[in-house]
Amino acid sequence: MFVLSKRNIILTAPDGSAVIQLRAGMMETIPDWAAKTSYFRALVADGKIVPSGTSDKETQRAAEKTVKTRRGKEVTEE
Repeated sequence: MFVLSKRNIILTAPDGSAVIQLRAGMMETIPDWAAKTSYFRALVADGKIVPSGTSDKETQRAAEKTVKTRRGKEVTEE
């Protein structure tokens, strides 16, 4: 699966056997196990990772959305 990461993120396999590093602003390939983790789903919900859809317009629209932050009241632009 191709994903666009808005931040530098490290995804660890559930059994700890592998680590995937995603760089901010880069479109990268991740293995299927990474997409099934609860951490990945939380990152997608917060807008920090954008999974590539079937449409370029969908992906572009999601990439332009702001990232949710849990620390403050405002959404940060990154």
